[in-house]
Amino acid sequence: MAIWISSDWHCDPEGLRPGVVEWITLGKQGKHRLIGDGDMFNILPLGKKKWQQAAACKQLGELLGDYPFDYVAGNHDPYGVMVELMKPYPNIKVYKNQLEVEEGGRKYYITHGHRWSIDWGFLGLKHIAPPVVEFLVNTPLLRDLWYRICRWRGWMASDLKKASPVSGKEQDKINKFIRIIWGGADKHALENNCCVIIGHTHTSGIHRRGVSRSLPSQAYMMDDGDIQVDGSYVEITKDAELQWLPSSATPAGGAEPPAE
Repeated sequence: MAIWISSDWHCDPEGLRPGVVEWITLGKQGKHRLIGDGDMFNILPLGKKKWQQAAACKQLGELLGDYPFDYVAGNHDPYGVMVELMKPYPNIKVYKNQLEVEEGGRKYYITHGHRWSIDWGFLGLKHIAPPVVEFLVNTPLLRDLWYRICRWRGWMASDLKKASPVSGKEQDKINKFIRIIWGGADKHALENNCCVIIGHTHTSGIHRRGVSRSLPSQAYMMDDGDIQVDGSYVEITKDAELQWLPSSATPAGGAEPPAE
């Protein structure tokens, strides 16, 4: 049994994406501990009213059955809303900011990662954004403008790009904003002597520090990438490693940032 971590499903209310269904199904078959690391649902761009009795939540509950699932809230799925939506499913435990686990004598700090981004972390928007978004989606004159902005920024797939789970800015690979987030995760790992596992960037990556030839490498930062775009997720056994779904022909991520 291993620990599997996946983030950034960005499912709409209509249902779960195929990669998500495959990941959960395989995880249950292997009896692995399943952890969702934020942004599983597109709640903020759409507003929470669209998620009341959403088919995606019901499908998640039915797919899991009574199988335990840990859920760390991200920036697209605020903690308070997720607690409310997951109340019918006692096997799903929602965490506000992070989840800490130990495996093989090593500490792992699991968090979505947006706390280190420029827009959310540096500007302190994580407490402001949810009520602002709810105001926008509930105001007829502003709703369409908000959705156009979301599609332009890549927070929602446009009507012409329904086959793509994300578009625009969130599909950019290893840009300066991603490096800022990875740098913040690295710093936290070094200061707290742990491995930090994040999502948010949609780009899988590893930053390691070698311990010795006889011991597993110390992973300071690991980004689980995007389960739907390239099929990547993190698996923890004796060490943390990037893995890819069997349906993914070739890993599209796995880049390692340069050592500092």
